[in-house]
Amino acid sequence: RHQRMRSTTTLNTLSGCFLIFWAVAAKVVGAFSPSSNIISTRRQRHLQTSIAAKKFNDIGSAQEVDVWTSLTDDGGVKLKVISSSSPDVGSAEKIDLRGKDVTVEYIGSIAARNWNVQDVIDCWLPDQGLPSLAPELFEAFEIDGKRLTNPKKFSVKFIKEGLGILKDAKQTTLFEAAQDLKRSEQSHMEGTVFDKNQFSFRPGKGQVIQAFDLAIAEMKVGQTVSIVARSDFAYGSKGLRVGGKVLVPPYATVQYDVTCIEVK
Repeated sequence: RHQRMRSTTTLNTLSGCFLIFWAVAAKVVGAFSPSSNIISTRRQRHLQTSIAAKKFNDIGSAQEVDVWTSLTDDGGVKLKVISSSSPDVGSAEKIDLRGKDVTVEYIGSIAARNWNVQDVIDCWLPDQGLPSLAPELFEAFEIDGKRLTNPKKFSVKFIKEGLGILKDAKQTTLFEAAQDLKRSEQSHMEGTVFDKNQFSFRPGKGQVIQAFDLAIAEMKVGQTVSIVARSDFAYGSKGLRVGGKVLVPPYATVQYDVTCIEVK
């Protein structure tokens, strides 16, 4: 009997310690606790892209239902047909661009970043000098673009206690890097036009951003399309500067409305 009483007392003590531990953990991490249902964003995007590719076999079909077609497996570049000089766009053949120069007319503007968790991991995280475990933590805490730029959610305290970054200088650097994204959204708002021009280039020669090369390969002469390009397919972590002026901030998503004038 005495033995049973001692066992019960010991069990109660251990249970109490366990509850105290989780209470402290919840207080420390708070709203940044990892989700118990972590779904791979990359898998979701790949599935969505596959469905889109199956449903819309070419750009002409996509035009009819006014949808965006992904030109990359991860949705980094999307294209939508606006208009075409051809009366039957769906039957028109794509241009053979090998060894040819393409003349386009375009308007470039800032687009909404709209990063999901995988976008943050692919575009922003590699430049931050964090440990190899960081991508898993960002997935676990579901740090998408909105969380990343929210100073109450991606705070210095969270960086320390949630991500385990112990050096004060690194905590501040990481926090400010995230806030730079927010500041750039305010200084270069969605819809801000940064370039408007007509020029000629040879596709595949590195003369234009990667999104341009991908899009022009899907176009026909006389066709106008909208292209939305994530930063890793556009101007990357450096952005675009001309004469010291920032036209496109680092990590910006951009949109181009492009008309293919001629190929020769």
